[in-house]
Amino acid sequence: MRILQVNPFYYPYQGGTEKYLYELCKRLARRNSVSVITSKFGNNPEVENIEGTKVYRIKSLVLQKLPPFLPPPLSIPLSFRRNMLKICRREKPDVIHLHNRFFLTFSSLVLWKKSLGAPLFLTLHNARPVGINEETDFLGQLFDDYIGHRIIRSCDRVLANSRWTLEVTLPKDYPRERAEVIYNGVDTARFRKVKSNIKDRLGCEFLSLTVCRLLPQKGVKYLISAVRDIEDDFKAVIVGRGPCYKELKSLVKKFGLEKRVELVTDPLTEERLIEYYSASDFFILPSLWEPFGIVLIESMACGCPVIATNVGGIPEIVTSDCGILVSPRSPKEIAIAANKLIGDKNLRRRLSKNARERVEKYFDFDLIAEKVEQSYRRHLEGD
Repeated sequence: MRILQVNPFYYPYQGGTEKYLYELCKRLARRNSVSVITSKFGNNPEVENIEGTKVYRIKSLVLQKLPPFLPPPLSIPLSFRRNMLKICRREKPDVIHLHNRFFLTFSSLVLWKKSLGAPLFLTLHNARPVGINEETDFLGQLFDDYIGHRIIRSCDRVLANSRWTLEVTLPKDYPRERAEVIYNGVDTARFRKVKSNIKDRLGCEFLSLTVCRLLPQKGVKYLISAVRDIEDDFKAVIVGRGPCYKELKSLVKKFGLEKRVELVTDPLTEERLIEYYSASDFFILPSLWEPFGIVLIESMACGCPVIATNVGGIPEIVTSDCGILVSPRSPKEIAIAANKLIGDKNLRRRLSKNARERVEKYFDFDLIAEKVEQSYRRHLEGD
């Protein structure tokens, strides 16, 4: 089978969708011909082979400074239609898989998909905005009502990263039999608990980790507020970059938490990130809106219990046998959950063991890639 993936960015660019796509292509390429169309970003070559996947990068205008409700970067490829058709004639794909409905230039291929000669798949990596803030919810929902839903309706099959994403995002008139949930995955051979000296370096007995873009919808300010009520010999490490950094840094200073909260904005290698997961007593994700949350399954794969908000697709990932769910915007509940885990070593051990087992059973990327490939084949066979 010949598979063509389309996304604004690709490895080595690091983002949730990009990490998913890289892992998916790497596995699909073991049995299929796989190619990717993406933006030329940085010094990467226009055409290269990455672990069996042929990557075509189109010269693009990449915008970094955007309004808060449009997290950067935004890519606008030049001569996209001409380049897309040229690559399709060369690759002759059996399936074309689109990964983002918000990048309008890339999504425009739904308008001329008949010229592509292959069925069009779309994965919903981002759900319809619900519960972030008034401005983001309004603008995001307006986009879906007038543009996003048209893009979705034009696709032959739709995949979603959680049941919640599918339920709140899929247009009501889209045939439900042409849509399915296939969760994100993690490489469980790579993401596993390792020895780490990070807690010794930080000089704390108990450590939590949070990894996310520093955006309003991640709710990090509620975590920082909660630290005031968590046991003294505890430190929260927050890894990420984004427009909320200055606000969060000021909040840490305001509460006098400079020694108990560390904001890490330098990019971490995957090896270093795994060390942080492994050193942490638990992982905290205080999101206000979260379609899935790849960092959740990464942390769980490293045997890290989870404290996360009961929003979006999170309850489908974090069950009571591997973590604790709390209400969004509730520093009090975060603090209560953290103190509960700090005070009960046996509970932490049990949740750690269950977290790893749950990821191996449901979220291992080999299983996820197989499900995506099966979805392609079922559609091509007319099922």
